[in-house]
Amino acid sequence: MNQEPSLTTALITGCSSGFGLETARYFLERDWRVVATMRTLRDDALPRSGHLDLLALDVTDPSAIRDAVAAAGPIDALVNNAGIGMLGALEGTSMETAREVFETNTLGPVATTRACCRSSGGGEPAWSST
Repeated sequence: MNQEPSLTTALITGCSSGFGLETARYFLERDWRVVATMRTLRDDALPRSGHLDLLALDVTDPSAIRDAVAAAGPIDALVNNAGIGMLGALEGTSMETAREVFETNTLGPVATTRACCRSSGGGEPAWSST
């Protein structure tokens, strides 16, 4: 882990594509230390940088969340971006799929935020969602 004390650190979930990937690029371009997480690691997704750490993280797995937060060290900003989509009519969606979407898109960010707040000794979480 790259833990330069003078760098501001952002932990970002869901960095394999889309908004998470672009958010990680944004912070890297501004000389932040970025801890980019994704369910399946892709070391080709982001440019190599001494300010970048890649971690595997499934936000539905409490032990994976604890491990990622511990590995990240002090976190100044958390971007909860990990999520999955569901396409189709609600009446045709199985309860298993609905639970998976809720676990990932709602409970995962709650658990990740709680873990980060506990590790940093408090702080005020900020949420942004669509």
